[in-house]
Amino acid sequence: MRNRLFILFLISLTALPLFAGGNLKRAWSSFNRWLEEGQRSGIDTNYVQVPTLNRQVYLGTYAYWQNYKMHMPLYVEDASTIVQGITDPDKYKINAHTWQAEVDLGIDWKGLALELPIPLRNKYLYSFGLAKNGSVWGARFRYKHLNKIDGTCNIGDSIIDRESNVINVFFLEGYYIFKHKKFSLSAGLYADMVQKQSAGSPLIYAGYYHSRYNVSKIFPANYDSFRTNQFCIGGGYAYNFSFLRGRLVLHASLVPMISVHSDLHHIADFDDGEDMSEWAAFYHSADNGKARLNWNLFGRFAVNYSFRHHIVSLLANYRSYGYRNDLKLHIRNQEADIQLNFCTRF
Repeated sequence: MRNRLFILFLISLTALPLFAGGNLKRAWSSFNRWLEEGQRSGIDTNYVQVPTLNRQVYLGTYAYWQNYKMHMPLYVEDASTIVQGITDPDKYKINAHTWQAEVDLGIDWKGLALELPIPLRNKYLYSFGLAKNGSVWGARFRYKHLNKIDGTCNIGDSIIDRESNVINVFFLEGYYIFKHKKFSLSAGLYADMVQKQSAGSPLIYAGYYHSRYNVSKIFPANYDSFRTNQFCIGGGYAYNFSFLRGRLVLHASLVPMISVHSDLHHIADFDDGEDMSEWAAFYHSADNGKARLNWNLFGRFAVNYSFRHHIVSLLANYRSYGYRNDLKLHIRNQEADIQLNFCTRF
């Protein structure tokens, strides 16, 4: 179904200029012009240039790692008598992780990029990505639903059943480039612009990050869901090393961020007839804590080589988002990926 939607999207983009008429044609022309203006806005063409062929179709390999850690303090007396086999009587510890490899099929239309993965290992249940890359600002969102997660917990150091836990991740982020006249973030990452000379810039990021960890029969309840929401803001620096007048570009960027607002919502589902109130003290740190400020981190590295009609690019990303509250509950959600893309310009 996802592949059909992508093919329909691709056909629509290429066919609309040919077959659209009247108001639809004018709307398409305005949208197309807005995308191109976003690429050309405020750039110094001695440093940054829009390529003659500024649309891309790419096929790439995508390896992805996700890690979810949680330490939940227990505010009950002698928890080992309640939870048999727990090795740390003062806290619950979970370490869930997965990695997968897949093929990405995507299109970049003047800085508007759509990503639809084709899973090969540890299949996504759902995955979708969309990005708007501009010379001055840009935005991106991504949604992933990962099932069959490996993991351990401190109940007798047991292995978590891969079928019993799921991780959902959604993030929406936007950036602003301060020295956009001479530096292009999209040139360094995706080569949909040309960085003719080496340059760097401070940048600011703002974003929303949501994670949901669902697990069955690990805690006292039959089903538990831990849902975190964060609004973050941060500043960092990015640099493009340009060689051969922009045909070869190396990129590096690092952005520390701080959570300006975060919350945790815990849901527990017990057997019918069981008194949930008796577990209130057990889940006290998850249900009653007040969030504290937390440092997060976002980093990237990329290298791409451009031909006239083709691009070969390698891109690596790392994100680390944490949650903690005044009752000493800690959650750390980390993800890293590496992509090797083969692009055709048209």
